[in-house]
Amino acid sequence: MRSYFFTFKLSLLLITSSCAKISIKRSDISNKGQLHLSKQLSPFMSDGCSKWPNGTLANPDAWLKCCFVHDQQYWLGGTEGQRFNADQQLKACVKEEFTDWMSIIMYLGVRIGGGPQYQTSYRWGYGWNYDRGYIPLTQEEIDYAKTIAPKEFDDIKKYIRKTK
Repeated sequence: MRSYFFTFKLSLLLITSSCAKISIKRSDISNKGQLHLSKQLSPFMSDGCSKWPNGTLANPDAWLKCCFVHDQQYWLGGTEGQRFNADQQLKACVKEEFTDWMSIIMYLGVRIGGGPQYQTSYRWGYGWNYDRGYIPLTQEEIDYAKTIAPKEFDDIKKYIRKTK
């Protein structure tokens, strides 16, 4: 009986959180376009796995690389579909690096708490200095982001800020 009640509460939480969306259009942020992109998009930083451990006691960075890649996608933001894909990739990576059950727990966490409507340092599109919601990125924004994003062989530790 307890597991049914827990499942019901979790389902209710998922449903209600997925209904809360920010309705922002590109025209709503048109005045931001007057600023150079360097004034709109902060250089990439990651907090690792946000409010979650980066690994286990035996392997403290067991799934950190999964969170790091996920953070790069969340930093830049984009459409709701891109967020869904980023979360699916996180789930697959954690499953490969650790276990299926951990991947499910982390996936539920980012689906519930990572939306752009939350004023957190780890929300979807957190790199921008304003709320973007799920506005698609322009090619100019993508090109600029590539110039300030981590490079493939960079040491990820130099991008991790300590918040835990």
